[in-house]
Amino acid sequence: MAADPTPGAPEPPDTEALLDRLIDVGAVREDDDGTLHVSAALHDIVDLYAQSYGDLPEQEFTEAVADAFGLDYSEAVRRIDEQGVTRDEFVAYLSLRAHFEDEGEPVPGPVERATMAQIVTEIAPATPVPQAMDELADDEVEAFLAANDRAVVFVWRLRCHPCDQMKDEIEATLSALPDDVAVAGIDGEEAPDFRRRFDVDSAPAVVCVADGEAVAVETGYQPSASVAALVEDAF
Repeated sequence: MAADPTPGAPEPPDTEALLDRLIDVGAVREDDDGTLHVSAALHDIVDLYAQSYGDLPEQEFTEAVADAFGLDYSEAVRRIDEQGVTRDEFVAYLSLRAHFEDEGEPVPGPVERATMAQIVTEIAPATPVPQAMDELADDEVEAFLAANDRAVVFVWRLRCHPCDQMKDEIEATLSALPDDVAVAGIDGEEAPDFRRRFDVDSAPAVVCVADGEAVAVETGYQPSASVAALVEDAF
């Protein structure tokens, strides 16, 4: 919830600087092409707060905003109406405080954090696909496989401990794969067509595809050496 632009009020927050801060503390991640995503860590916190505040009746939502910002009820009504404060922004505002605290970082003040919340709600949703690999949407898979006669597609999911274990080793895993094998990642929860096509029912999964057909599929945590061996055997 932004501050009112009253005479003598402080300059509005520097949006670019606040975005950089969000990236620094791991609340937002930036791909090589500049695409921004809510991080998986912040996404998990947002999920928790959304369960409590996402569907509150109007009066209870207004009371929660009033309490969070130290406003009386009528002032909270005015701010929500004039500034178009959404539940998503309010959930992000609360979640950012928890994220900064989890990281052991100073929590930004209300005005800065409100601006950060607006930034968070405007960027791409969280993705479980690590930055080290290209991410495919469900409708991009066919073109990717048509362009690469040998490919490995990793299937990931948010809030997945074995996925996180594999991502901790992703640089070593990718280094162990042949240079002539194309590699991509996919968010399994957002790719039902891919999962049906290759009969993948859990994450993480490693799917080796030759000429559009699966030649090996392995699910569950796989250390780097096991992934390398799977790919070698498959091709």
